[in-house]
Amino acid sequence: MNRRTLLAATTAATTMTMAGCLDDGGGTEDETGSNEELTTPVDRSPPFDIRTVDAPGSEAGTVRIPQQGRVMLINFTRMFCPTSQGFLADVGDAVVRLRRRDIGILSVIDRSVGPQPSPEELADWWREHDGNWTIGMDKHGLLNDHYEISGFPVAIAIDGTGETHWRTDGPTTANNIASGVEAALEAQSRAE
Repeated sequence: MNRRTLLAATTAATTMTMAGCLDDGGGTEDETGSNEELTTPVDRSPPFDIRTVDAPGSEAGTVRIPQQGRVMLINFTRMFCPTSQGFLADVGDAVVRLRRRDIGILSVIDRSVGPQPSPEELADWWREHDGNWTIGMDKHGLLNDHYEISGFPVAIAIDGTGETHWRTDGPTTANNIASGVEAALEAQSRAE
């Protein structure tokens, strides 16, 4: 195989792999098959209430973002994105390092585009990928819009007002994630 053929094959494979990681920006129907929910006005300003599911490290309910006076680590992920799935291990390592810190930790999928799993399907996926912190579903893509997420994975560390103090567009190491959260904690401490 010559170099051009190898490069073309590698590019095609990478493009196919990454296709699940990009936001297509298109709307989708709700679980009942109607578009009624998409035409109902939604308040697109913070704070946002994100539905959480019963899964390892996560309880069914809601989590509010931002949380006044509290730093949060938010991991924007996709179910069928190999890069997002691989990044969960680094997020998990950072979560272990940050357990003693009083921070909120959330991985979230955007249900306004792409796969629309039921809570049970998301919980099964979470178990399969060794998640052990809060997992939620952004039904209307509010967080994605607010934090300008266009590809996956993305991780951010925000303060209690919702201001971003650290961000990575794409995977990074657990050390970098923990350092980003520490930067947000320092900024939060200075603001208080």
